[in-house]
Amino acid sequence: MAGEYEKWQNLLSDAFLLPHDGPTVLFLDDSEISRLLPGTEDAGRHLADAVRSRVRPSEGRSMFSSLTTAYRHWQRGSQTEPPPVLPVIAITVLAATRMRSDSEARSTNYYLRLAQALLPDGTPEETERLRNDLREGGGFLDAVEMWRGLHSWLEAQDGAVGISTIRNHPHLQRIGYPLSQALVRHSDRLALTRFFRALNFHPGPAPDADVILGALDIWTATLQNRLSDGFMRALIDTDIRPLLTAVVEAHAQAWDGRVLTSDGKQRIAMRLSIDLDSWQTRWLFPVPAGGPEALVVLDPDGGQRVELTTTTGNVHYTARSGSVVNAERLSSGVQLRGRDFSAEFPPSPVIFLLPDPQTGAWSSVPGMLPFEEHLVAISGAHVKEFQEVLSEAATDGWRLIPQRGSVLVPGYALFQGVRFTSGQALDRALSRLPSLRRIGAAPAVIPRARLVRGLPIATTISRTHYLVGGEPDLLVPSGPDPRLAAVTIDGRREQLRANGFPLELRRFVSGTGRHIANADGQELAYTTLEEGPDPAQPIGTATLGWTGDAQMSGPDQALAVVGARITAMTKMIPVLARLGRDESWLLHRDGRTERVTETAPPSFLAGIDAKLHSPSFEISARPSARWLAQRRGVRWHLTEIGPADPSEHTLDIDVLEVWKRACSDANGAQLWNLQLTMSAGAA
Repeated sequence: MAGEYEKWQNLLSDAFLLPHDGPTVLFLDDSEISRLLPGTEDAGRHLADAVRSRVRPSEGRSMFSSLTTAYRHWQRGSQTEPPPVLPVIAITVLAATRMRSDSEARSTNYYLRLAQALLPDGTPEETERLRNDLREGGGFLDAVEMWRGLHSWLEAQDGAVGISTIRNHPHLQRIGYPLSQALVRHSDRLALTRFFRALNFHPGPAPDADVILGALDIWTATLQNRLSDGFMRALIDTDIRPLLTAVVEAHAQAWDGRVLTSDGKQRIAMRLSIDLDSWQTRWLFPVPAGGPEALVVLDPDGGQRVELTTTTGNVHYTARSGSVVNAERLSSGVQLRGRDFSAEFPPSPVIFLLPDPQTGAWSSVPGMLPFEEHLVAISGAHVKEFQEVLSEAATDGWRLIPQRGSVLVPGYALFQGVRFTSGQALDRALSRLPSLRRIGAAPAVIPRARLVRGLPIATTISRTHYLVGGEPDLLVPSGPDPRLAAVTIDGRREQLRANGFPLELRRFVSGTGRHIANADGQELAYTTLEEGPDPAQPIGTATLGWTGDAQMSGPDQALAVVGARITAMTKMIPVLARLGRDESWLLHRDGRTERVTETAPPSFLAGIDAKLHSPSFEISARPSARWLAQRRGVRWHLTEIGPADPSEHTLDIDVLEVWKRACSDANGAQLWNLQLTMSAGAA
């Protein structure tokens, strides 16, 4: 059987210690070991037989003496190969994954599980004797030395075979090594890449251990972020929790910045795009950092090829062939798989969307953002409850978009103008309707504190400097359910409800200088200044202006006012109109109409290797213009332009909203023509 030990040594080396980037984890449970040795009825027993060919369980404290001799010889050599102890390492991990409570022992009894793994056919007396020899007799100390040697060898490879995640427990200092490899299975390692991205963590030094723990508690509270049962048990186990933290920290240090899918491929997010003007939906595929310019993924429905391409300057791939948007994919999720990349859209009973600057349409985001105006798609089963929340907690102006002849998002209702500005009001509404909170009708999960908004300055050299009076807001870690969080701001302690709404730091600090905010043990420092560190004008600006004695001058003089002489003031009003309409008209105050045409793209764009999308073109309108009317097909869209002087309003009603409703049917154009005739007659 000596040859079987060497076979397992090579098999384990090939499985776990091949050249790769990222973490190295020697996770091995009964299902994993069966995959390593397919066709074997009991791979765990096969491994035990191989280990016993070199280990003598009946020799008590000296049971590993044969292997320790070979290990010492390896230590004195070149160490080009991994230490010859991998089968022993593997069976100690296998025993750790079998720890559970049953009639024989509690879940914490590691040495009994190791004895049973080594002696699968042993009698209860033989197993108990081996357990005592491993624990009380000190037999396991040789295995501890092997673990330390493997960790040192991995470290000495300088990342060539990955980064070691072998860690020890602060109290369970012998069995911590195998436990550290049994906590995080393959599916957990892939899911943790999404966790690191949610932390806004960049490859390099890992966050503080307390920050990781608190962030894990919050992030895994949502159903789609839950990890394996073993991982979740370890997260709430006060004894194992510190070891799990150290292991996750090791994974963070080894993270290369890529988010991976369940099949181990780099993840491309899929976002739902809704264009209300064209009444169309499609998928958007954001380009990941370092992603290729072109790739192909397969739609699982019929195996359709979806070709994704991009050019410099584009933040989304262009899909050469479409992938259908339907209710099943929105509610259950979808994954398009390619050779190295997979595009994923998670199950989403409720979807929050914000305007996308590149497409001009609405684009889905991970969750609701306070103070922002959203378009919301929510599954039909939750529409009534969501309307109750909107009535109680949203700002005025939201409305249910009526479905037209063709349903835009099957199975979902669309609400426009949804905006939440009060965290307390939203908490009260959701507390009565917990099912909405469970499906995600709440602020986005924030696993790690961060600074948002504010007026940053000197952004080319710093990310933490702000203008006085424009201090940032503080987002504290918040999960699906609100909680009380302790926050310290420049030494002043506060308690606030962590519900996804930011705390305005400008209410607590004043003056210039360095300020420190501490949220749940995480320190965030920023500096406020009266102005940027370089008072000079940016290159290319302020080359013409006026001196203090009212003389026009160039850049060689001290300029009091920057600008230039102009011959006349213009009263034209800039108006943005949507591109791609069949016709566009300016409607003036006196009833006159003025047809406008779309402007061509600037000629210089034809000479650059980038495809830029602009949803609008600019019109210079006379001050008398009050409405922009644009037609697409048989539908007219009205946009109010003025009046410039608020005193010109004579009716205390929302005229735009009234006309939108009046023109929502086929008679809208006739109604508007009648109004123009009446206006002309009144003039």
